[in-house]
Amino acid sequence: MKKLLKDVATSLVYLVVMLVNPLLNGVQSLRAHHWPTERRKLRLIGSPTARAARAAERERIRGLVEALGAVEGVEHLLTQVLDQSTRPSSYGLDHPRDTLLVCRIHARAYFVVREDVLDVLRRIEAANVAEWQANGQGPDPHGSLEHALRWYRDGGVDANGWRMDPPCLSSPGAKLTWDRPGIPPRDPIPAGPYPNRLFVLEQTPPDADAARLLDEARADGRGVVLELAFGADWVDYCQYHKVARGGFAGRGRL
Repeated sequence: MKKLLKDVATSLVYLVVMLVNPLLNGVQSLRAHHWPTERRKLRLIGSPTARAARAAERERIRGLVEALGAVEGVEHLLTQVLDQSTRPSSYGLDHPRDTLLVCRIHARAYFVVREDVLDVLRRIEAANVAEWQANGQGPDPHGSLEHALRWYRDGGVDANGWRMDPPCLSSPGAKLTWDRPGIPPRDPIPAGPYPNRLFVLEQTPPDADAARLLDEARADGRGVVLELAFGADWVDYCQYHKVARGGFAGRGRL
């Protein structure tokens, strides 16, 4: 009798395993291919932690834009902030196996200078708008005022006849470039369309045609356009939040 009960129990366990395994495999497949929905992702990136991190990054951007626009001779034209939450790349630090979403801000602000740009660059550095690096220091040694002045003075060629790196002003979280001879300006952030609501582009002024506005500022040599791009560690974006994988069947984090 005991042997019979043991055999029945073993058979029941085997049957349960056979029934549950396809279900678990189905759950894993759904998680891999169908979950989370866009609605779920929006809730995840709208968490209090994500909102606080986003607000802090936006405030940093706003503060630097206002400080630069307050320098004498600098006129603010346009600010673009593209907030996007996407799956991490397979070759990045945040692997898709561990990270569901990475939230980043691509931000650029544009200004126009209608006088000698070198005079204005000196004022920008003197105003302590940001911690611009000293010449020859940091990962971007050409990102200093000294290098910029030497670049213009020597026509972009060093004492050995080599072409010098293009000048800019670099700080730990932003880089300031401007219209420089022989260096074509890059296009502003495109207006879209973007694939879903996980991509949000905001502009100041909101209805501006960015490309047209910058072209008009440059027309007939009426001004030199400055571009303040936000990012760190050689990338043109600021990563402010990430959503880790976890939870079960769509509950909690995936």
